[in-house]
Formats: sequence, C-alpha cells, structure tokens
Amino acid sequence: MTTELHDAWNELHEATPTGWHVERPRYHRESREWVQYAFDPSERPVVGLRSRERTARAESEVDVVTEMTRCLRKLGEGRGRHD
Repeated sequence: MTTELHDAWNELHEATPTGWHVERPRYHRESREWVQYAFDPSERPVVGLRSRERTARAESEVDVVTEMTRCLRKLGEGRGRHD
C-alpha cells in the first residue's frame, strides 16, 4: 500500500462515525471509476433504501477514500448530504 493510500485510510478511520460500516473501494471497469459505500447498520432500511448511507466515486483509489472521508466528516459535523 502506498503511503498516500495508507494516510487516506487513516484519515477515513478517524472520520468514520461510531458504528458505521465502510466497505473497501471497488474498481468498476464499465464506468472506469472507483466506488466506495458506507452505511449505518443500525438504521432499518425502508424497502431497501437507507437515509444514513454514503457512496463516493472517484478516478483513483486514493481519491475515492479521500472523498468518502470528506463525506463522513460532513456527516460528523451535522451537515447533510448536499452541503
């Protein structure tokens, strides 16, 4: 693991709200992007939808982990999905 990726993961772990589950990023060849998903497993989904979930997308693995960190930090600061 590169130092940059390692550092990005450390920041993500610090930003992840207690109890949340963050999946490993996956590369999607069709769209040529990395995707990472995080959610609060204590929330009961209504017909498969969760309000406490986040999906990050980026061109590189480092960038997708960094984007997820940004999303979860906003959540921790009490800001919504569109801030």
